[in-house]
Amino acid sequence: MTIEKLLNSSIISRRSFNVCKSHRLRDLNEILEYYRDKKSFDKLQNCGRRSNEELTSLCIKYINFGENVFNASTYRSNDFVKAIKNLNNIQCEIIDNFIKKNFENLSQRSKNTLIQYLKGDLNIKNINDIILFNEDFRFQSLDKVGPKSSLELKNFTHLILSFVEDVLNIEDYKGLVITKNRLIIEKTFSISSIPNEILESQSIFNLVDFLISKNAIFGKNESIIFQEAFKIFDNQPELTLDEIAEKINISRERVRQILNGILENLFNNLQFLKTIEDDLYLKYGIDHNLNVINIDDDLNNQINEVNNTNFSIEFNTFIIYSYLSDIFDLVGEIEDVMLPKYFNSRDRHNWDNLYLVRQELTALFDFINFVDDIERRENDRIEDTYCFHFRSYLSNFTKGVNASITSLIFPVAEKIINQEFDLIIDLDDNIVFKRNTVKQVHEYAIEALEKLGLPSKIEDIYKLIELNYPEITKSQDALRGSIQRTSEIISFGRSGTYGLKKWEIEREGIKGGTIKDIILEYLQDKTEPIHILELLNEVHKYRDMTNVRNINTNLKLDPQNQFIIFNQGFVGLRSKTYNSKLCNLPKFLGKNITNYIKQNDTINRLYVEEYFSKQLDINLENMKYIIEHLIDYNFIEVDNQNNLSI
Repeated sequence: MTIEKLLNSSIISRRSFNVCKSHRLRDLNEILEYYRDKKSFDKLQNCGRRSNEELTSLCIKYINFGENVFNASTYRSNDFVKAIKNLNNIQCEIIDNFIKKNFENLSQRSKNTLIQYLKGDLNIKNINDIILFNEDFRFQSLDKVGPKSSLELKNFTHLILSFVEDVLNIEDYKGLVITKNRLIIEKTFSISSIPNEILESQSIFNLVDFLISKNAIFGKNESIIFQEAFKIFDNQPELTLDEIAEKINISRERVRQILNGILENLFNNLQFLKTIEDDLYLKYGIDHNLNVINIDDDLNNQINEVNNTNFSIEFNTFIIYSYLSDIFDLVGEIEDVMLPKYFNSRDRHNWDNLYLVRQELTALFDFINFVDDIERRENDRIEDTYCFHFRSYLSNFTKGVNASITSLIFPVAEKIINQEFDLIIDLDDNIVFKRNTVKQVHEYAIEALEKLGLPSKIEDIYKLIELNYPEITKSQDALRGSIQRTSEIISFGRSGTYGLKKWEIEREGIKGGTIKDIILEYLQDKTEPIHILELLNEVHKYRDMTNVRNINTNLKLDPQNQFIIFNQGFVGLRSKTYNSKLCNLPKFLGKNITNYIKQNDTINRLYVEEYFSKQLDINLENMKYIIEHLIDYNFIEVDNQNNLSI
């Protein structure tokens, strides 16, 4: 049957027809003859994966090796049986891959028959035990297997036996490695003519570099976008979506869609690397027993020099991740690291690096939320540098783990925040977040007061600021305005003197505000009015030059009218309700006291205080203030023996 008839009968596609025509395979016999010799069509120029599968499937269905060619008894010799049973691991792996690859070319009926009869196990030793060396086995005796399927399965069996014989004839380990790797790549990608040095090297980097050069990992447009948009190579120029779209004559939106598809499929397309036996520790010192693997410039240069490649740190990291993904997870966003930053995500951290972290740790610690929290803290307005204990902080992101696991997480988390944020854990295991705001004028005033060390006049504060930071503030008035807008600096009345709010707690005898403010604060928690002399004692702690007249004047002239002055010099707040005899003392109590003293000529002060304390039903301390007030205003005299007289 000519290839024209095969095409017209829809037995082969136009693509397969063109392949056959260009290589002078003019009819079915020549196609079968080529297959007997090569066992595949993938080395033919322009023969892709689909054409290879189509032509192989055609041959398996129509080839007839004849009894002289296929005679299972030929392979049932003791030596051959022994050789099959003694296949080593790599030989078994090679043959099993070959079986799986060619199994896909069978018809669905034949596939179902094998799966059912072999109970889903397609490895060589199972096929050997059940089919190849079972003298009583006949495909035609199987249920629902007709002549066509029987012939197809016989030829499939012959193909396996021939390949087993080829593998057994490979004498050295290197030859087995080449055969194994070639099968894996042929099975995964539509590619042929793989150089032996690539296969022999067992280098995952060399292999990926070769596949990229052959546009084998992705289709045509995908390969172009993959190499132009992703940070695959060192010092690679970054192109915008518009530049890439113009280069390959498609829309910007289509480029974006293809990029998303590449991101989704890149990991899966590199999964074949797991079957390559590359010794990363011996070649590059990459120890997969570590908890974290992070590729730096030196290691990346070493990898590129050994393999004569020019991959970026980002892509070499991803290659290693694809190879070790059974034991490591990738921490970081591939989109952030491997694509140009067309825009930054605002609701999360935009990663600068990728990290390989052991799965035991990623299962117990949420690295993504941890880094996002650090990002939020870094982006917050930090007006004062602050720190906290890093080890304790990590517990916010762990999943009920003990201290020993936290000790393993600590250095990994520390490495990540150092490389992502340039943050360093200090010797006390504290993480420090430094101020990120511009220093305000009032903060210069605080610094000046710290240096002066005591309450100071505005002119002294201004001079010190001008000395250290010229032109920070325009004038003393401007400085005063800035100071009055912060709660960290206190003023002392209207004297133009200022100090630090914290000094009120740290030092004795310092309190900001006016006399009125001091009295207002003192009266806040009192349940009865307080005598003006007691208030004077309180004010004297902070303003030793104040007298009763100053207090009276301040209280009476209060524009907010917050104070009420009762008889005999007692003061309260209008905002409070008092249930006290002190609110209703007689207006002319002083006259009563002086008359009482006149009647006795001279009398002991304590006696008078106790007498009137009982008469008025007030405590002795308040009565003492009343007598003292009369003495201060010269209504009563007191001698050195504490006797009172008029």
